[in-house]
Amino acid sequence: MDDVLLQKLFPDSETLRPVVVQEVRFGKVLMVGYMNRAALDRTLETRKVTFYSRSKGRLWTKGESSGHCLDLVALRYDCDADTLLALSRPQGPTCHTGTESCFDGRPLSPEADLRTPFETLGELAATIRSRRGENPEKSYVAKLLSGPLSPLLKKLVEEAGETMAAIYENDQSAIRSEMADLLFHLLLAMERTGTPWEEVLAVLQKRTGKSGIEEKKERTGSPS
Repeated sequence: MDDVLLQKLFPDSETLRPVVVQEVRFGKVLMVGYMNRAALDRTLETRKVTFYSRSKGRLWTKGESSGHCLDLVALRYDCDADTLLALSRPQGPTCHTGTESCFDGRPLSPEADLRTPFETLGELAATIRSRRGENPEKSYVAKLLSGPLSPLLKKLVEEAGETMAAIYENDQSAIRSEMADLLFHLLLAMERTGTPWEEVLAVLQKRTGKSGIEEKKERTGSPS
């Protein structure tokens, strides 16, 4: 880390900076804590998000008692270099109450109880994962996760076809409905094949700013 930046972030050993912890796959805010320079060093060394606990008066690694640690993916700082953002992969619920986030189920205003798009997507992926091992006779998702692969592949083709038909007919209501069905079955296919959502998006990220023609050449070796 750049020494000048480090000095600005932590001019002395007593300086505390707020740290927003964000789940790396779907962007959900999990909690807020504080770091001093020692907590930052420990976090970077162990790759486990570590805070300075003001109540305990010491360094505190999230999950040191519960085992529900926060695996560090990356650290960012804001424009004023006085707040940190920790992108992480949580190992279990983050909140001590047992919820995924410390902000779950705590609306301050009526509209705050709405589910954001990334929360809906994350919860859907988690629900699909939770169906593994359930009775396939009682769960459609469990059946597609554990049975022969062909029914899932047929559903993907079917939903893609219905999406195409809705687009062709310019039926706005059907377009939204069919795209939702297709996205649901894509998430199901990711779970079935063990393909993490973030790794799929990482492929798109690598393509950003690159010509589609050039990207195809690199991927297939074809000149066109």
